[in-house]
Amino acid sequence: MARNLPDNGQVVRICEIFQRGSEELDGQAVRVMGKLETHDIVVCTAELSNVERTQNSSPHQQLTVNTRLIEPFQARLGSIFQMIGETEFTTRGPLLHARLVKCVDGIDTAVYYKVLDMQRQYFKQRLVLHV
Repeated sequence: MARNLPDNGQVVRICEIFQRGSEELDGQAVRVMGKLETHDIVVCTAELSNVERTQNSSPHQQLTVNTRLIEPFQARLGSIFQMIGETEFTTRGPLLHARLVKCVDGIDTAVYYKVLDMQRQYFKQRLVLHV
C-alpha cells in the first residue's frame, strides 16, 4: 500500500472546525460541505457557509478556502460544494487549503448529516467494545 498518498480527510461540519479549533485540527486533512458564498479567482479564495442549521452552527460562520490547487473550477455561487484539504488556523480564523472539489448540488444534506452522526455513533460504540 502506498503511504505517500494524502489523507482522505475526516468528515467534519464547518461549525465543528470553529468549535474544535487549532489544538485538534490544525494541519489535519478534512472533508467539508458548504454553500459557496464568494469566489475570487484572482486571489484564489472562496467562502463556504453552513448548509445545515443547528443550534451549534452560526448562520454567519463562513470558512475561508484557499483555492489555488483547484483553480479553475466551476464555481457557481449558491451551489453546494464538498472540498477536501488541510486546515490552517490563522489570526483571521480557520483556513482550508483545498486540494479536491466536487459540486454536490441536489444532495439531501439532512440525510447526509444524519448518516454522518450514525456512523460516528457506530464507531464510538465499536471502540468501547474493543477496549
